[in-house]
Amino acid sequence: MSALLVRLGAYRGWWLGLLLGLAGCQPSPTAAPPGQALPPSALAARFQALLRRGDAAYAQKRGYRSFAQAQRSYDSARALADRSGDTLLLAEAVFAQARVYDAWNQEPRQTVAYFQRAADLFGRRPAAWRRYFYARYLVAHAYEKVPDSLHAVQTLRGLLPDLAAFPDTARRRAMLAVEMALTSTEVRNYALADTLLRRFVNRPGLLRDDPATYDYRTHYYLVQSRLDVRYRHRPASSYLDSLALAYRGAGRRLDRLFLSQQLAHLLAEAGRYPAAYRFLSTAVGIGDSLADGGDLAELRQTLVRSEQRAEAQAAAAQQSRTRATWALGAAVVVISLLSFYLARQSRLARQQARRLARANQQLGTANTELARVNEQLDDKVAQVELLNKEIQHRVKNNLHILFSLLRMQERRATSPDVLAQLQAARLRVESIAALHNQLMRRPHDVSLADFLRTLTATVVACLANERQVITHLQTDALALAQDSYFPLSLILNELITNSVKYADTQGQPLELTVRVVAQPEGTRFSYADNGRAPEHADRPDYGARPDPAAAAGLGTQIITLLARQLRATLHTPAPYHYELLIPPVLVFADDDLLPALPALA
Repeated sequence: MSALLVRLGAYRGWWLGLLLGLAGCQPSPTAAPPGQALPPSALAARFQALLRRGDAAYAQKRGYRSFAQAQRSYDSARALADRSGDTLLLAEAVFAQARVYDAWNQEPRQTVAYFQRAADLFGRRPAAWRRYFYARYLVAHAYEKVPDSLHAVQTLRGLLPDLAAFPDTARRRAMLAVEMALTSTEVRNYALADTLLRRFVNRPGLLRDDPATYDYRTHYYLVQSRLDVRYRHRPASSYLDSLALAYRGAGRRLDRLFLSQQLAHLLAEAGRYPAAYRFLSTAVGIGDSLADGGDLAELRQTLVRSEQRAEAQAAAAQQSRTRATWALGAAVVVISLLSFYLARQSRLARQQARRLARANQQLGTANTELARVNEQLDDKVAQVELLNKEIQHRVKNNLHILFSLLRMQERRATSPDVLAQLQAARLRVESIAALHNQLMRRPHDVSLADFLRTLTATVVACLANERQVITHLQTDALALAQDSYFPLSLILNELITNSVKYADTQGQPLELTVRVVAQPEGTRFSYADNGRAPEHADRPDYGARPDPAAAAGLGTQIITLLARQLRATLHTPAPYHYELLIPPVLVFADDDLLPALPALA
């Protein structure tokens, strides 16, 4: 045994040499890049200096060249943040990159992705809650440029509780309510913009333009001008004059370009066409000067190089991890060989090896049999999948044929009542088709939120015509039984149809609210719209709007039968507010299946 230990001591030097040779691809401490040798405090100071230099170039806004200069400083700061591994530094670097993309205004979805990643990184640091809130607002601002008004409004409404929780001093210092109102007007949700200004901007005289961030006072004039011209219908708005004065005082070309474009649109809508033409001519001249200078091309090239540099760094990191994996694997092989050598030196190890060999032989036989059974099962599964695909294909074709026939009947119908019935039947078929498409794409994981969003958009697009409809959809992270999606889709179809056709919102946009909440007693499905209740609702003959939960039409029969199929209870806690409580476990009887529904047309 002592001789064996001596030999192992001799091998140990050889083994360590081999391991270090295989791991030679890893940088040694003495060969570390200069940035890694810096202490954390010095690295953070260097990062902040680069960030400030980029912010200074960005704030000049003399043209796209300023943003290209800022991006080069941000790239250097990003490299330091990657070396440090500090979440806060990385969040600031990603946030700066998102600002340049926002200024470029050519890749809005990339801008959304960068701001969302910055918000996620800031969210990991509780002390950076102000930066987290600001990044979340910029996500909504970026959605407005996609354009994706639904996500923009949802993001802004999600910020309202946090904004209300700010202390008054912090809210006045941040002044983000003005920017949130500006984004709301960009997506034409003027009611939300008016609410933000009335609720959070109590003293407009305290607003000041900040060259490093936003021109808050100028943006306040712009928001009020849009509300006066487009929402309050006041063409002679004094805020337009204030906005024109702000334009005359703007010293940066990009600011003058933005304000001249906005003034041209608003003055034209207000009927002041000569002034609108002058500002439009000015905007065209400024835009041509920016395009002719080549600044936009320089910014595009700078961003492309930045993305390429980031990809190269990621590839280098992946290659380094691959080399480390190979080195570690080689070390494991060496250790295994040495262990096997030691095991062969003892009789106990030889006996154990023989027992293991017999066990391995038995496992090999079992594995062979298992492989044969698996092959048979795979063949059966393939046959079942092929048959299922054929069935689903035929179902899809049949639904399309039924949908087309109903559309043909709609075009030929001359009676308004017949046309309405055919349209309702087509929407029900389209609801079934939407559910079928969801199940075909994700048969074992149907996204409830995506399904409800698709169904709502389809019904609203079919019926809304010129009417403005705003949809609020909130769902908990839950999954329903697959058999429950079909009745739920038809119930939602009937409710939306009733709201779009008959809801009286007194000239305001129709707002539909759909919530699905998981509760201990089951899943609660709530639906409501902002339609006005009739003044004489207690009279049996008021007839202002049919209620699908109380009328005796086909929609009522469908909702009643579908609620019975779901074993659910339907309540109406307020006018045009419906709640459906679905029990946790759904067990369908034979008499609850689809043939029990009345004819769709």
